[in-house]
Amino acid sequence: MKNNLKKSLFVGIAALGFVAVAGTANATQASAKTYAKVTSNKALSGDATTRNVNFTGDAALYTKAGTVKGAKVVAGKTTLGTFADSKSSQHNVRAYRVATTNRGSVYYKVVSFDGQYRGWVYGGKSATAFGGGVESYSTTTDPAATTDTTSSASSASSATSTSTSNQTNGLTADQKAATYKIASVGTSNDGTQVTYTYPAWTQYKKGRVITDSTPYKDATFKVTDQTTRTREGDLWVKIEATDSKNSKANGWIKYSGLTKTTDTTPSTDFDANKSVKINFRDTTTGKTLDKSATWTTASTNTKQGDSVASLVNNGGYNLADYINNQLTAPTGYSFASNKNITPDVTTAKFGDTLTVDVTPAAKAALKVAFYSEDAPSGTLTALKSSDFAFGYPALTPDAQTNALGKTTDTSFNLNDFFGDAGTKNAKFVTEFDKAVNAATAKAGKLSNVSGTQTTGTDKVGFFGQSLNNGTQRYFYVFNSADTLANNAASQSKGATVKVVLQRYVTNLPQPNEATKDAKSNTDYIAQ
Repeated sequence: MKNNLKKSLFVGIAALGFVAVAGTANATQASAKTYAKVTSNKALSGDATTRNVNFTGDAALYTKAGTVKGAKVVAGKTTLGTFADSKSSQHNVRAYRVATTNRGSVYYKVVSFDGQYRGWVYGGKSATAFGGGVESYSTTTDPAATTDTTSSASSASSATSTSTSNQTNGLTADQKAATYKIASVGTSNDGTQVTYTYPAWTQYKKGRVITDSTPYKDATFKVTDQTTRTREGDLWVKIEATDSKNSKANGWIKYSGLTKTTDTTPSTDFDANKSVKINFRDTTTGKTLDKSATWTTASTNTKQGDSVASLVNNGGYNLADYINNQLTAPTGYSFASNKNITPDVTTAKFGDTLTVDVTPAAKAALKVAFYSEDAPSGTLTALKSSDFAFGYPALTPDAQTNALGKTTDTSFNLNDFFGDAGTKNAKFVTEFDKAVNAATAKAGKLSNVSGTQTTGTDKVGFFGQSLNNGTQRYFYVFNSADTLANNAASQSKGATVKVVLQRYVTNLPQPNEATKDAKSNTDYIAQ
């Protein structure tokens, strides 16, 4: 009996030992299967364009944060790695939510521009900067600079050619000044026939301006901006119709989708039996300019003195249509509002000379170049148009004259124009702060870049680019004292003034872009 009892106790103790060991093993196994928990999940705010990212291929894409229970793989590292080197902008990616787990890991919810991939990707340990499986990505880049003598420049810079090429470098001065038409009108969504709000697939859910360019087959356009898609490397330009009735087609298009219109430089072989000469008269002086244009009929057997009537040129334009829709004003001039033509175009004969009135384009006596500083008397950094949320502030010609003096002035006292706001010499800042997209930041809403102090008064200025994943923005305010300190007191006509803007940081939300006066431009800025 005693032996049996001892045996039973031994077995019982052994069994308990086994249970204890098994329990320890199970506890270890359960611990291995514990999952992370999401402690924060919120939408990313601020400028959406700053949330464009690229996969690095260092992390997979999941239906949930990767370490959360139930997370499933949407796409593996290898697949995402192909995105990183993709040559298609449809593989651009936008981040729009951020989650943090109790383990301190950050995950971003992202979507590819083509909508094929959506999910959560590991983003490192900081919610203020992209990391891990994604990195910040610029979907467009500035094209390489081109000079007028660059051999690789498009044939569009030639006065004898009307076609453009698939150039990837930037436009020459001649190409920027040229007038264009859409080479092949239609409905194709390949970047060459219709216009876009941004170059195609460079911003999420930003598409076409027009879906059919056929109604604009005769419209002419000027180029106002240029950029290159980072992945494809192709050159895109922003075009603006020369006639406001065609402005609905304004937008971005591949440069290769344009063709240069007939040049208006003087003809060296004017034929009085087939042509009509067009002179330009400066309405401010009454003098005829030394630039002219020529319209030549496509018809044969015409002779000097015959009525031009409704005959057309090689482009299919009769004389009136050519002058009203195709003719461009000489550099530095624009057509008078009523496009006065003498004698009457309806009475024109071959061999005649017509005169069209033009007015000088408004030009500031001075030019300005913008520089920023992070503190008074600080280091200056040149500002580009892209540093501002809505590009360089635009001013009307009248505002430019008020801000910088008359074009007839030959010398200037800098202090007469660049004084502090509210003073009698605040000519520049008075007009500058009235420019479209100027904003007022109330006292305490701006802090210096180092974050050590805030402003004690209201400040008028302009929003800049976002930072900290769109939670903050730069804000630029004119600094009179440092502008005067960084320029000679006396300036001569044609000089460029360094205008110093102090850079602040703000949490204020950026307003929507305002519609600018159709007459406003950035001609006063040295670029």
